Amino acid sequence: MQKPNIFKYATSELSQDAIICYILEWAKIENKKQNEQLHNLAINFMNSLFEKFSDITKPLKYEKIDIKKQYENIDILCIINDKYSIIIEDKTNTKNHSNQLKRYFDKVKVNFSDTEILPIYFKTGDQSNYKNVEDNNYKLYLREDLLKILRLFKTNNDIIENYTNYLQDIDDSIKSYKILPISKWHYNSWKGFFIELRKKLNDGNWDYVSNARGGFLGFWWNWNNNDKYHIYLQIDHSLQKITFKLYTKTEAKIEKSIINTWKKLIDYNKNGIIVKKPQVVRTGKSVTIGILENEFRITDDNGIIDMDKTIDFVHKIEDIKMEKFNSI
Repeated sequence: MQKPNIFKYATSELSQDAIICYILEWAKIENKKQNEQLHNLAINFMNSLFEKFSDITKPLKYEKIDIKKQYENIDILCIINDKYSIIIEDKTNTKNHSNQLKRYFDKVKVNFSDTEILPIYFKTGDQSNYKNVEDNNYKLYLREDLLKILRLFKTNNDIIENYTNYLQDIDDSIKSYKILPISKWHYNSWKGFFIELRKKLNDGNWDYVSNARGGFLGFWWNWNNNDKYHIYLQIDHSLQKITFKLYTKTEAKIEKSIINTWKKLIDYNKNGIIVKKPQVVRTGKSVTIGILENEFRITDDNGIIDMDKTIDFVHKIEDIKMEKFNSI
């Protein structure tokens, strides 16, 4: 039986801000005498932040550590030896928004112009891609980076132990798609699968979509553009199906004539692959015009997904979509 874990309830980013500051506090030289294990953990954590920046030389000693929480709305600003400013933008399951990364960097650049700036995007949840983060020159510090440090040290500290176990539970849940039969996948299994799918395909994005049916986790990829609309593929975790979609960025809904053309075209039944048009097609900005009848997740004899064979099958569906698109 698992012991009670405070982070089961303390799930907010403010709680995570606190644990990051707590670890940083232990890196101070004066705290080494109080608990050398926690001090060593904190030093290694600090080192791992610096190691994200190949162009910045890590200090030999952290002689002075000034931790500022919510300074100018920055989650954590840590000034090291009056020479380095570490910006930590802390995220659990939310994403960066409103140009906040650039604003924080610019603020520190003005107020601490005599320091080298190390902007860190600290993320213990998951998100589809980090392009905007990287475009703003922030370095990613992800759950796996932190767990690598936390697992190295036995601190006999309930706070650190709770936090490590909490993050490990998240990580195990996300990776459960690798060991669970597909019939037993849950929400996080699908999330882990979508993360891996995006890597394997080198394409696509995933996110949660709220709708009247209760919402779903979706994956979108393989976009082709027409003058009036786009066609792409979608996986809806609640339906567990690949669907063929039309989408328009214009204010107007997709024309019925276009939908009707695709409805006639999309029926496919060759080599054991079956694509059918939906029973009801409603016009809108995003329209389902085809549903793959096959189970697209290829498994072994135990119902565990075989990613390589699944990717091969997904490529066949992409080829079908391209064949149809080129025939319009």
